Amino acid sequence: MKIIGFIASPRKEGNTAWIINQILEEAQEQGAEMQSWSVSDLDIKPCRGCLGCHKGDGDRGCLINDDMQQLYEALAYADTLVLGSPVYMGQMSAQAKIFTDRLFAHISPRFSPHFKENAVKKAAACVYAGES
Repeated sequence: MKIIGFIASPRKEGNTAWIINQILEEAQEQGAEMQSWSVSDLDIKPCRGCLGCHKGDGDRGCLINDDMQQLYEALAYADTLVLGSPVYMGQMSAQAKIFTDRLFAHISPRFSPHFKENAVKKAAACVYAGES
């Protein structure tokens, strides 16, 4: 099993990173391959809503040339995605939102006219870090 962790926090060594790293280390001890990405190390631009990723025959992929292209490649071979985000204003971080919006190029919800059956064969977990 190959697991990709995405740390969607501007704090590179904060609580979100700690939680995701604990999950990935445990998975690795159980025999999984793991890889992690931190938004602090990446330049990911927001989705433009141009639908260029879904125009024409087949998938063209996202037309924005940024670090998300590396993540698409890694996610193509992953079995599971673990997304970690701090809670800001009762929601996921802006970094997590940009990342999830950009997944639209390859993963669309069932109700979308761009839904792809192969996308549902991957597992995902969302982990949120917050104070109480």
